[in-house]
Amino acid sequence: MSVNAALFLFLAAAVVAVFAFCSIVVWVSTPARERQARDRLALLKTLAEHPGENARQILEWLRTEDEKRIERGEREEKRGFIVGGLVVVAVGLGLGMMLAILDNRGGAWTVALIPFLIGCVLLGAGLLRNSRAGRSEKEIK
Repeated sequence: MSVNAALFLFLAAAVVAVFAFCSIVVWVSTPARERQARDRLALLKTLAEHPGENARQILEWLRTEDEKRIERGEREEKRGFIVGGLVVVAVGLGLGMMLAILDNRGGAWTVALIPFLIGCVLLGAGLLRNSRAGRSEKEIK
């Protein structure tokens, strides 16, 4: 068996394993989300049937929990952009250094500008993402 065929089989098995793992994660987490949504709907139905001060307090608590969940999601999204940008910038820098060392003519390192600039854009988008959204929400209030 040639080296290329062995490498192809290894990469094919790795891709199948990754997608199988992803499908199992989705399959396991879906019932928990369904159960949470069903319980929340039952609670809201009960609150609608029995209005009062306790119902108002519970609705306020649910509203604050939703706001916290949205804020947490925005923070995680911003962090994902920043980390992704840093990783792609590091890949671009490493690729540029490797090509500069290995290339005799001296121009191949410019290929590394592509991932480097993509990483810069991701990093900038992550840094600017929530600062604009936070300011606009504060101006509304």
